[in-house]
Amino acid sequence: MKKNKIIIVRPHGYTGGTVVLDLLCKLLREHGWDARLFYYYHGTIDDNNRFCLWNWTKMTIKHIVYYLFKDYFDKSNTNRAKTYRQTFYQTMTGLKMQLNPFFSRKTYIVLYPDVIYGNFLKAPKVVRWFLFHNRYKDMPNAYGKNDLFISYRKYFNDYNLNPEERNVQLTYFNRNLYKQYNFGERKGNCYIIRKGHNRTDLPNSFDGPVIDFGMDEEEIVRILNTSKYCYSYDTQTFYSTIAAVCGCISIVVCEPGKSKTDYLSPEECKNSVGIAYGDSQEELEQAVNTREQLLARLDYTIPNEENILLFIQYVNEFFAY
Repeated sequence: MKKNKIIIVRPHGYTGGTVVLDLLCKLLREHGWDARLFYYYHGTIDDNNRFCLWNWTKMTIKHIVYYLFKDYFDKSNTNRAKTYRQTFYQTMTGLKMQLNPFFSRKTYIVLYPDVIYGNFLKAPKVVRWFLFHNRYKDMPNAYGKNDLFISYRKYFNDYNLNPEERNVQLTYFNRNLYKQYNFGERKGNCYIIRKGHNRTDLPNSFDGPVIDFGMDEEEIVRILNTSKYCYSYDTQTFYSTIAAVCGCISIVVCEPGKSKTDYLSPEECKNSVGIAYGDSQEELEQAVNTREQLLARLDYTIPNEENILLFIQYVNEFFAY
């Protein structure tokens, strides 16, 4: 039986978006697809939308060196990448990488996440998966007129590009890493900035540790197991859920003049549990009282299966497979 083929362009790094792209590759392969990950490093695409061969060469060499000396790097590395490899890839098996940009454009679809401008791999069949908002809304050459657009959530959807509201949401949760182990005394606050780094209402200083990009995951879990409150200035991060899982009272700091309804759809608002939007007494009580419901929802096996079948349906219908 002929396999459908797809190259998933994956930014180098270890963020929620890259985890989701890896998960997409894994699930597609489990459903018989020839799905491959094509890593790129930030800065490999210049303003003229040309792929930088030198940066691709450096990227490939780094991957080859890592795979040749994997045991050494895993023993000596103490950063976020080590935690990611040792925890995430224990369950994320069967992934396949595409190390070079030379492949059959006629047979492979290419999927780009929202951070990618243009079509540097020159694929005739392109899927755009908006894991966040459309950052190139005012740049008409960012996308092709025949691209398939899918959003991760309705909140991220660009209805001009995706009026059909195609949505695919995959979620990975590592129960072995993200858990509460401190059931005793807690004190103080911690803060999440991440995608909220450009907010004008960020304090000049914080009275507790700040969780930001690049921090070791085990250190994040330690902070979330000692703090009583976790305030997130990133209104769209899964770390707010992780904070609640680890035992914090998890609070999303709404932007000035905004409330929960500005970040969640009516359906999402109705089903929102375990996280407070703002620090009103009502929101705090709701977050604490519904935390157990949040914990019960962390098995994503069935929703992921439903969503990967939806992704396959979208692609098959759009490209007439």
